[in-house]
Amino acid sequence: MSALRQISTGLYLVLAALLRSPAALADEPAPLPGMVGMSGMPGMSGSARPAGNLELFLSLRGQTSSKETEPPDLDERTWGVGDLVFAAERGRLRLMGEYNLSTAEHDFERLQVGIEPVPDTLVWLGRFHQPGSAWNNEFHHGPYLQTAITQPSIELWEDEDGLLPQHLVGALAESRWPIAGGHGLQAAVGLGYGSVLARDGSKDGFDPIGVLESSGAGHHVSTTAQFAFQPTYLGPSSGGLLFSHHLSGIRDPGMRASLHADQVDQQSLGAYIHIVGTRSHWLAVLYRIQIRYDAPGAQSPSEQFSAGYLQVELPLPHRLTFYLRHETSPGAADSRLAKLISDDLVLHGNFAGLRVDLPHQQAVTLEVSRATMIEGPLNRLRLQWSAAFP
Repeated sequence: MSALRQISTGLYLVLAALLRSPAALADEPAPLPGMVGMSGMPGMSGSARPAGNLELFLSLRGQTSSKETEPPDLDERTWGVGDLVFAAERGRLRLMGEYNLSTAEHDFERLQVGIEPVPDTLVWLGRFHQPGSAWNNEFHHGPYLQTAITQPSIELWEDEDGLLPQHLVGALAESRWPIAGGHGLQAAVGLGYGSVLARDGSKDGFDPIGVLESSGAGHHVSTTAQFAFQPTYLGPSSGGLLFSHHLSGIRDPGMRASLHADQVDQQSLGAYIHIVGTRSHWLAVLYRIQIRYDAPGAQSPSEQFSAGYLQVELPLPHRLTFYLRHETSPGAADSRLAKLISDDLVLHGNFAGLRVDLPHQQAVTLEVSRATMIEGPLNRLRLQWSAAFP
């Protein structure tokens, strides 16, 4: 993989030099907060986006819970997070990236170079978010973009005890096209090297290929996709199907012994509907997940369970937004992989919050939750300030 990383780094440097121009520093109008998110495909023809943009998302957060101690290394539990998103284009060439810095970690979450061979179709190379996740492809890492403080537990990132790998290094193709009646269709297909299961200190979990760090063996090719229908072409509402298939090697001997396998084969098939209206916003997602444990010369046992969530947001006067989210993962409590790496997976739980949007693209959010997780029941109270610059 070191040769692949060297080639990718060279491509990034060449594209950065080609794209460096005054237009690449133009500011982008601020995205709408909350569920509108970042679902648009940056840089496509006719998208009404500028030739380049640079945005910084900041958040400060604190929490208290019914648990005496909390692990300090999870991103959503750190007190400070910064997320720098940059994009530039020149002709048909595209460059975009996302650098995340928190009190727990720092890394390029995304770094992609691309080309638009035909209008409204992009082909990317680099590190990207797999399109089989509904939430993460809508909001990515910018806390200001999502109304809730937390993301659903089935959508957690790899370093937050996430059960589904979210970052790939390879190729991503995105396309959208109008159809009769003012509707639209969009599709995204990703193919790339995924995560391995590894141990970092006392923590077990998925370890994706990083941009700034070396990565060992065990990474296999993952396939992910999203196909969606838009009631209004280029509008914020959509609904569709989600798919991902990940084959992950197990690097740590202790984890291999716990799972009785040398690699884990994961497949998820999901559906989502995202409705953005003037009086309410709705996001409903359901996944069916199958996990198989492979070992040479042995039968490969498998398990299946469902995981989903529903979030409803109600805009109120005085720039207030109230939201509720219900999460459920029936059957996940019996999953060997979930019990090993995803203590924070919610078996059933409810989240409620109130967000107030302040001048200059700032927001303050209060969130309460009551949930039963794999590790047991847990109640939390969270407070967050978030902002977007410029």
